[in-house]
Order: sequence, then C-alpha cells, then structure tokens
Amino acid sequence: MQDMFDKIIELVKNNSLESKDNHVKFSDPDYRAFPFDKNNFHSIQNSENKSNKIAFVDGGSSEIIKSANFSLSLIRVYYSIFQNNKRTKSGKKEFYAFTNAIDKDNEIFYNTETISKENIIPDKGDLLISSFDETIKQGITRANISNVSNLIRRFSELKTAADIIDNLNENDIIVLDGSLQCTFTNERKYIDSLYGKAIKKGVIVSGLSKTTTLMTDKGNSINNALNKFKAEGKWYYNPVADIKSDQHKADISFVKLHEKAKHIFRFEIYKEQKDKLGEVIPLLSDNAKDPVFIGYPYGLIEADKNARIGNNEKDMLKTFFSVKFGKDWEKIKETLTSIDAHEVLDRIS
Repeated sequence: MQDMFDKIIELVKNNSLESKDNHVKFSDPDYRAFPFDKNNFHSIQNSENKSNKIAFVDGGSSEIIKSANFSLSLIRVYYSIFQNNKRTKSGKKEFYAFTNAIDKDNEIFYNTETISKENIIPDKGDLLISSFDETIKQGITRANISNVSNLIRRFSELKTAADIIDNLNENDIIVLDGSLQCTFTNERKYIDSLYGKAIKKGVIVSGLSKTTTLMTDKGNSINNALNKFKAEGKWYYNPVADIKSDQHKADISFVKLHEKAKHIFRFEIYKEQKDKLGEVIPLLSDNAKDPVFIGYPYGLIEADKNARIGNNEKDMLKTFFSVKFGKDWEKIKETLTSIDAHEVLDRIS
C-alpha cells in the first residue's frame, strides 16, 4: 500500500514541480506565442491619471422554466462607473428570454423571443440559431436549449458596454468580465460595434477573466509557470502572444494586481489600444484593494454580486409564474424537465 502512495506522490511532484514551461500553448495558428521571459514582467506603478473613470460590466442569467422544447430565462446585466475609487453611477437592466425549438429547412433551430421594457435586447435576427451550431453545442450532440441563454447574456453585456460609452470620456476605461474573444455565432457584430464606438470617443476597452483555460506547452497552468519566476510586488506580464484572429482583436497580459494577491488573472485590451496598457493596469490595481478578494477589482466584485441571480430568486420567480398560470400550471408542469435523474440522485445523496 505504501508503494502505491509513494508512486502517487512522485507523479504529482513530477507534474507540478518539474515541468519546464516554454510558452503559452495555443492550438489556433492565428496565435503566435512568445517564449516566457523574466524581462516581460513589468512592475505596476501608482496611477498618474486617477481622474479617469472605469466602467465595469457583468451579466447573469438563470433558467426559470424548462421543457424539452422551450426554455424561459431571466437575463440581467449590471454596470457601475468608478472615479477615484468611488462609484459615481450604476445601473441594472434585465429582461426575459423565451427560447423554443422550431423547424427550419428540415432542421431544428432555436428561436428566442425577448420580453422587456429596457433598450438592451440584442437584435432578434441574431437569436435564431441552429441546434447544431458549433458555438453552443457540446461535443457532437445537439446543443441543449438552455445553452442559448449564455449567448444572449454575452450579447447583452456587449450592448450595455457600448451604451454606457455615452457616460465616459477620452481615456476612460471599460472592463468586461471575461475575455474579448468572440466565441458565439453573431457575437462579432456586437463587439465590433463596441470597438467602433469606443475608438470614436477615445474610450479604452478591456476584459478581465476570473479563470483561464490557457495552458503552457507542457500542460501546466499559467499561474504555476509565472510563479516560478518569483516576481515580487504587483506586476503585469506582457507580451504573451501575437494574435492575428479577426475573432479576437486583443492583446493578452497576465496581472497580479496587489502585492498580497494569491491569484493571477488574464487581462485583455483591445489590440488597437495596447499602447494604453501601462496606463490602464495601474488604475485597475488601485481598484483591487478590497480585503474581501484582494487583488481582484472591487468594481467586478460588485458587478458580479448585482448581476447574479441566486437560487432563492429563481425559486421565487418559478412560484410566481406557477400562480400566474393558475389551473393550467398542472398541465404545463407535466411537460417540464426541471427535475431530471441527476437532480433526484443529488437529493438522495
């Protein structure tokens, strides 16, 4: 038995401590990774432009009612604008999205109707999508109808970001939660619109990811690879790669925004504005001092909190709609698949 444990310890140590990482690994030929280099670490200095505003944007979604052929979700987007680390403006917009399966050209498509009084809704024509669309399906099987809400939420975040540029000035900054890469069909329309409006007004577009799926050429995490350099204080690592993709017009960095932070985050800036990187990151660092999550911008903590739709709210909405349906609810409930075998087993456990 001890031999077995010794073997496990050896395997873990060899794969976590001994890997010789050379660069970030990209599978797409449009990405050319640069070798890891200690000279690519840049110390984050105190910001010289504290008067510039930073706008943070995040979205949330929750499926309220689901059947095999339809899904009703609540989509919520929150934004807040900070100046000198004080919130000066914020807003929350939300709407319902009803997605149902339809027959189109002898194939199943998902079509979405949006219900809202807010001017936030993505264009209806962009929400008709094949159930075999590569950007929403899982593996080789037809996409789950529930996946469409992720696409709608993303489009809404980008549209909200473009709208709030009206409240910003030259050299102010937008920080999206997540990457600037287009991962959904029709997404490029919304991010290009954001870029176009931002360039006209001189507003800088960026995104910060809580997690990253990027690995090194040895399959190691980026965090582990960069930590081996033992860079002190707060810093950003750049350049990472030269990106030629039209679906990802960004320049990637990795950032440690506070000297006491335990996390390194992936940070992206619109490629045409990468000369502003040294101005943006110090401002972001100034906003990352909250002890609740030190090293992570407070504006994104707040945006996540206000955009999130918790289980209690979801259950209340489901109860609300069950009452509104009245006597028809029992018939409708027979078609729902909200409690599947996995959920039953989870409850038993």
